[in-house]
Amino acid sequence: MRILLDCRMATWSGVGRYSTGLVRALAGQPGLELVQFVAMGAEPPVPTAEAVVASAHPFGLRGALEFGSVVRAVRPDITHALHFPTPVPAPRPLVVTMQDVTPLAEPAVMPSALKRAVYRGWVARAVRVADRILASSANTARDISRFFPEAAGKTDVVLLAADDFTSQPVGVLPRWLEGRRYVLAMGNTKPHKDLPSLLWAFGRLTEPDLTLVLAGEDPGGYVRSVLGDSAWAKRVSFTGAVDDGTLRALFAGAVALAYPSRYEGFGLPPLEAMAYGVPVVTTTAASVPEVVGDAALLVEPGDAAALADALHRVLTDSDLASRLTTAGRERASGFTWAKTAQRTADAYARVGGEGAGMAEPSP
Repeated sequence: MRILLDCRMATWSGVGRYSTGLVRALAGQPGLELVQFVAMGAEPPVPTAEAVVASAHPFGLRGALEFGSVVRAVRPDITHALHFPTPVPAPRPLVVTMQDVTPLAEPAVMPSALKRAVYRGWVARAVRVADRILASSANTARDISRFFPEAAGKTDVVLLAADDFTSQPVGVLPRWLEGRRYVLAMGNTKPHKDLPSLLWAFGRLTEPDLTLVLAGEDPGGYVRSVLGDSAWAKRVSFTGAVDDGTLRALFAGAVALAYPSRYEGFGLPPLEAMAYGVPVVTTTAASVPEVVGDAALLVEPGDAAALADALHRVLTDSDLASRLTTAGRERASGFTWAKTAQRTADAYARVGGEGAGMAEPSP
C-alpha cells in the first residue's frame, strides 16, 4: 500500500515530533510504501524512503494546492495529512490527524477573531473531506466532535509516544545548572500553558536553593511581567534554545516536572519526564490525565496554591517521589511509536478498500 504522508512540519515542535516518530515507526510496518512530502531543505524522517520536496508553506491556499498537485503526481493508495492542512482538491481515501483544536477551545491562544475564523474554516474542511480522522487523545476526539459534529463516527483515538526521544543519548546540562537542584517546566508562554500559575506557586515553596528552570527561549521580561520585583523571581531562569540532547539532560536531572497546562491535545513533556523517572506534577485539564494516569500528582488548572502544595509534597516526601518514579516509568513504557504506527496502519486498512478518487471536485 502506497502512503503519501505530509511531513512538511516534521522539523516543528509538537506536530514535528509526531510526524517524525510516526513516519519512522511506519517504515517498520509490513506492506507499506512511504512517500514523504517534506519542506524545502529539510531531511525526510526516513532518508531511505521516497520524498517529494515542497516549495510553499503548509498553511494557506498555495500550500494546499501544491499538496493537491503532489497527490496527483504520486498517485498514492492513501493520503495522510499529519495536521489539519489538507490537499486541494481533496483525494480519497484521505486520513487526517487532528492534534488538537486549541484555538477554538482556548480562544486566548489566537486572539484575532479573523485568524480563528480562518483556522476554523480549514479545520472544518479537514473534517468534511477526511475519510478517517485520527485524534491524539480521547479528549481531543470529544472536542473535535463538539465543534464539528460531522466528525462523529469517523474518528479514531491514536495516542502518541516518546520512546524515540527518550531512547537517545542524554546530553550535558548547561554549566550554570551543574550541581543545582531544580524543578523543570516547559518555557512556552502561550496563555493555555499557564506559566503564571506556576511562577506564583514556585514563590510559595520554602526551599531557598531551589531553581525553576523554564526550557526554551525567554521572550524578554516575561518573568518580571508576571512577578514584578518578587524575591523569588531571581531563582527562575529560561534556558534559551536547547538541542534534544540538552533537553534530555534537563529532564534527567530535574527533581520534578511541573506542567500547569490548561489545555493540551496530548501532552508529551509529562510522558518524557516519566520515562526518565522524574516525578510529575500536572493538572486535570483536557488530555493530560489520559497521559499520566495515576503516575503523577494532579491539581485543578489555575490553582497555584494546590500546585505549590503538590510540588512541596514531591520535594519533601521521598517515599512519594520514589513511588511516582516507579509508577511513571511503568506508565511511560506503555506508550510506543510502534503501537501508534500499528493503530495508524489499522486505520489505513479500514479506508483502503474505498478506492482512490476525489472527495471534492474543486477548491
